[in-house]
Amino acid sequence: MYRYGVECLFRFYTYGIEKHFRQHVFEDFHQETLYDHEAGQLYGLEKFWAFLKYSRQKLKINPKLEDFRLDGASFPQQFFPTKSNYSN
Repeated sequence: MYRYGVECLFRFYTYGIEKHFRQHVFEDFHQETLYDHEAGQLYGLEKFWAFLKYSRQKLKINPKLEDFRLDGASFPQQFFPTKSNYSN
């Protein structure tokens, strides 16, 4: 799936509101992140958490986004190397 436009939007949200915070833009960012996450995508979530990490804002977020690492995110097995994944 081609997602270049959506990824640009998430980069805009992340860097734009970090410089000049606007509550209504953050609410759009939050909602789009939820939609993206519910569609099985992680890019929006990654950018959302990057914003939260570097932002000085204390913001209320949806509990669905609080800890995405425990929310059933699935990764292909090659991202979890085991001894059998290594070749000598």
